[in-house]
This record gives sequence, C-alpha cells and structure tokens, in this order.
Amino acid sequence: MADDSTGRCVIRAVARYAISLAVWCGLLFVAAGDLCWTRAWVHVGLWILTLVVNVVILRLKNPDLLDARTKRHKISTSFEKAMLPLLVSGTLAIPVVAGLDAGRYGWAALPLWTIGPGVVIHTAGDAFMLWAMMVNPFAEPVVRIQTERGHRVVTTGPYAIVRHPMYTGFIMALAAIPLVVGSAWTYLPVGAVALALLVRILFEDRMLRNGLPEYVDYAQTIRYRLVPGIW
Repeated sequence: MADDSTGRCVIRAVARYAISLAVWCGLLFVAAGDLCWTRAWVHVGLWILTLVVNVVILRLKNPDLLDARTKRHKISTSFEKAMLPLLVSGTLAIPVVAGLDAGRYGWAALPLWTIGPGVVIHTAGDAFMLWAMMVNPFAEPVVRIQTERGHRVVTTGPYAIVRHPMYTGFIMALAAIPLVVGSAWTYLPVGAVALALLVRILFEDRMLRNGLPEYVDYAQTIRYRLVPGIW
C-alpha cells in the first residue's frame, strides 16, 4: 500500500476510534454522574493505549487489513442485519450499566484488587486479537466471503489454536471491563454481547464451510471454535 494511502487509512482509523470512544465515555460518565471516577479513567486509558498499539502495529505489519477494517462495508446477509442492532444495543449498555452501578449507586461494587486481573485479561485478549489481525488479511468486521480479495482459509498464528481467535480475544477484553471499573452488574450486558457473538460464530462457521471448500478440512483439524478443549 502506498504511503499516502496508508496515511489516509490511519487517519480514518483514528477518527473512527475517536468517535466511538467519545460516545463510550459520554455514556459512561453521564451514567456515573462523576468525571472524577478514577477506575473509569483507568479503563478508558487502557483501551486508548491498546487501540494506539494496534493501529501502529497493523500499519507496519498488515496495512491492507487496517484499510479494510476502517472502511464502511455493506451488510449483505439478513442474519447480520438482524444481529447488528442486538450487538450495538448490548455494547452501548455496558458503559451505562457500569456508570450506574460502580459510578453512581454502588449496587455491586468490586474491590480495588480486581483492577490488576482486569488489566491482565484485557491485555491478553487484545494481544490475541492483534495476533489474529497480523496474520489474517481477511479479518474484516463484516461476515462475508471476500471473493474480490481472493479469500482463503488462514491456518497460521492463533488460527492454529482456535478457528475464531478474534472473538476469543474480544470476549476476553469485554470480560475485563467489569473488573477494571469495579461493577459486577456490568457482567449482564457483557454476557449478553458474548452470547450474541457465540451465535454469530455459528453463522460465520456455516458461511465459511459453504463458501470456502478448504475450511471443512481446516475445521476437522482445528476442532475448537473459541476456547481449546471447551468449544
């Protein structure tokens, strides 16, 4: 990819993530009613740091994927159209519940020591996602067979461990949020989003089996979709 194209791609990525982060922070701190909520700032800082690291490394290692992930993609399947509102509403509920619980009312506050495990789980999950994005040029946010890009099965890196490592890492990062912000109730929307993603994995698995003949052999070799030894 040319340098000017890569530069535009980075600008798109920064703008997109900045808007998403602004919405997230708005929901989080408005629900909490307090801008001086230290654990929330730790959470926000952690996500900013990992997003910056991801953009920098992808620009160096897989700029074409960074470009693909920051472009708008048409949703072509009825399943994806039905899933999108569920995933968006569930995701937006996470900062709202976290703010109301840990920031405002303290319904089910978690102790300070959970911040450490939360940071570790978030970092591990993000690293697993980044590893997947470094080796998979087809890891677009929309589930589809990318025939125009020569879509093929990727079997290296984390794909030699599980078939859907992006989901594994993302669910780990979501699971870390309640620990960092200190809100046990936040596991309700996190669990709902995780459940929706499990359903999406089944749909994606079926689409890949039907669209990429070599995926059938790959699935027989790599038996587990999300967690080795479990599922």
